[in-house]
Amino acid sequence: MKRRLLLAACALAPAALMSMATAQRTLEIYITGLTEDTMNWFQQEAFPAFQEQHPDVQLEILTGGWGDFDAAVAGWITTGSGPDIVYLGSEYAAQYGPLLANLDPYLADWDGLDAFLPAALDVATYDGHLVGMPLLMSPRPVFFRTDLAADASAIPPLTFEDSLAFVQANSAVADNAMTQMGFMDISSALFDAQEFIGYIWSAGGELYHEDGSSAFDSPETAEALKFMYDRRRAVMPSEMTAGLPPIEGSPIASNLVVSGIFPMWNMPPTSDPLWENIAIGPYPAGSNGEPLIQVFTDWLSVPAYVEDPELATEFLKFITSRENAITLSQVAGFTPTRTDAWDELRADPVWDRMLDMAVEYGRAFSDIRASAELRPLIVEQVMLYLTDQQSLEDTQTFLKEEYDAILEDMGYL
Repeated sequence: MKRRLLLAACALAPAALMSMATAQRTLEIYITGLTEDTMNWFQQEAFPAFQEQHPDVQLEILTGGWGDFDAAVAGWITTGSGPDIVYLGSEYAAQYGPLLANLDPYLADWDGLDAFLPAALDVATYDGHLVGMPLLMSPRPVFFRTDLAADASAIPPLTFEDSLAFVQANSAVADNAMTQMGFMDISSALFDAQEFIGYIWSAGGELYHEDGSSAFDSPETAEALKFMYDRRRAVMPSEMTAGLPPIEGSPIASNLVVSGIFPMWNMPPTSDPLWENIAIGPYPAGSNGEPLIQVFTDWLSVPAYVEDPELATEFLKFITSRENAITLSQVAGFTPTRTDAWDELRADPVWDRMLDMAVEYGRAFSDIRASAELRPLIVEQVMLYLTDQQSLEDTQTFLKEEYDAILEDMGYL
């Protein structure tokens, strides 16, 4: 088992130190990957503010690295001993939902819920009940260079057919090497497992049948796979085709990439004049689906072993308040999940467009069961298909059989 790495164990806010003698209750909070500035904000501002209303509460914060995240969190939640509030990624409700507390009784009368983006609340929901609260989000749309496109009026392509035509028209190869990519994915490998799941959804499919078994045998999965294969061949005519030269900085600013999916940290600053020539669009849809934008949301959960879930929920209400959402966005670079905290972001025309797209097309990246095991399975099997080493039919068969075995072994079936 990997050694657990926790930093700043039980770091206490100044107000907490003064009240330790009278404190009767303790809240221990785990948040992954805290920067020094964010840790200082929790200790010096957020905790003292919470203790003004709850002077009998001692607050403790833990943080750790992403490398040990799965082992640490699984250890706490499955053994029933750990922090009162645990930070989780977008897809973890499916994995830990049965072991988390139902917070509906403590949130029923809170009018703050109406301010959250529905796709963000979906991430913190299990079996119809809220088991935590969303903290930050990252919409992941498709970006397009309108000034490089062969036909700017084709932006954004909203169907698989139109998207494929766009990529074909804007990709170029010379001397068996790419000279322009009509599309680049977030991993720069012309395949991303999360994007693949998004296309199953935008084709009108789901990951699971009603009985909980894998739906990798569905027509929608086949349509998503075929689209990704055809798009790969539009950019890379064969697996022997060389890629673009190394790109320094943002790919979309290189003049070598016409469209792609990138995190905002890999895009030009929103003050860059290049944004006048960058359009934003959703993932295209299959024949029976709708366009969408995946919204990745990190959230704070309350494990079922917590002795005082009501107090933990009070802290969640506090830390996700409009005021704290705005401040945390500024301190840590988070995008708030509360729409009433977007006013300052909307003053930026780029973010204004991004947020509008998230509201119109957003779908939460959630309910991904056995996610740690699913990702390598998808990469292995789909890459065999994309690189002409395996048929579409065999790929679907192996995906379903192996994922069903995983789901059964882990108690989902």
